[in-house]
Amino acid sequence: MKKVLFIILCLALFFTFSVEAREGMALVSVSVTDMKKAPDYQSETVSQAMMGTPVEVVGKEGYWYSIVTPEGYRGWTTEQNIVLMSEEKMRDWKQTDRLIVKDYFALITSGPADGTGVLSDCVMGNILEADSGRDSENGYVPVILPDGRKGYVPSGSVQDLRQWMENAAGPSGEDIVSTACQFLGFPYLWGGLSPKGLDCSGLVKLSYFLNGIILLRDASQQIGTGEPLDYSDILGNLQAGDLVFFGRNATDTRGRSVSHVGISMGDGMMIHSSLRVRINSLLPGRPDSYTSKKIVGACRILGHQDAEPGIVTVLEHPWYF
Repeated sequence: MKKVLFIILCLALFFTFSVEAREGMALVSVSVTDMKKAPDYQSETVSQAMMGTPVEVVGKEGYWYSIVTPEGYRGWTTEQNIVLMSEEKMRDWKQTDRLIVKDYFALITSGPADGTGVLSDCVMGNILEADSGRDSENGYVPVILPDGRKGYVPSGSVQDLRQWMENAAGPSGEDIVSTACQFLGFPYLWGGLSPKGLDCSGLVKLSYFLNGIILLRDASQQIGTGEPLDYSDILGNLQAGDLVFFGRNATDTRGRSVSHVGISMGDGMMIHSSLRVRINSLLPGRPDSYTSKKIVGACRILGHQDAEPGIVTVLEHPWYF
C-alpha cells in the first residue's frame, strides 16, 4: 500500500510540472549546467544539473529552456546544454546499460589512449551510456554521450549504474558522512551541486544522490522531509546522516526561516558547506563550534526512502528506470 501511495504521489508531482507549456523530456549533455532563475546569463544561478540527468522541458525563450529536475526543481539553461528526447528515445535510454562516473573528474576522449582529442569532461555523479557495440581497449571503456557523440573514458573512473545503485540501496548514516567527507575543502558555490562547487543544500543533496537517494534541492524544502528530530539533545538524538538546519525560529508575526543545512556526523559534529566544505561542532562553547546561526530543526532521512516524494531512490524514480 505504501509503495502504491508513493507512485501516486510521484505521478502527481510529475503532472504538476506537465500542465504548463510542456515540451517533453531531455538529458543534460554537459558535465554540469547552471540553472538560472531567469533566461539570462546575468540571472542568479539557482541550482545545477549534471550530465545524464533526465529533465522535463516546460518552457522556451529563444535559445533558453526552462527545465524541471527529477526532484521537481525548476530553472533555465541553454539549448547547448541539453538534448531533447522523444518518448521513444527516452524509453530506450532508460533500458540501456549505463555507467556512473565515480571519480571526481575524468576526461571523455575520442580514442582509447592518452593524448587523443577531448570530447568532454565529466564529474562524479555523471551518467553515460555504455557503448555495447565497441570493445574496451587499453583500460578505456567506450561510451555514448547524451548528444550521441562516442568516446572513451578510463575504466576505473566508471561503474555500471544499476549495479552501483543496487549496492547503494539502504546506505547507512556513516556512508552518507563518508561521501560528504570526500568533498572536504571543496569551495562553496551558490547554487552549486557538483564537485565543481557546492552550496550547503547542494552538499547534502549530492552526498545522498551518490548513495542512490534523490532529495529536494533547498534547505527550506529538505527540513520538511523525513522524521523530525528533537534537536535540544544533540548528542542523544542526532545520528550520522541526519540533517541539521539553521536560521530563524517562527514568531507571532513571522514564519520560520531556514538559511543553512549540515549533515550530522554523530558525537555532536557536522559536515557542511560554509565558505568551503568543512567540519564543525554543533555543541556550544568549543573552539570549532558553528555558532553564526541558530539551529531551527533536524530530521532523519534514512529509513524513509520511497515513502514520500521528497526522498526517492534512483532505482524507483520513473525518469531513470
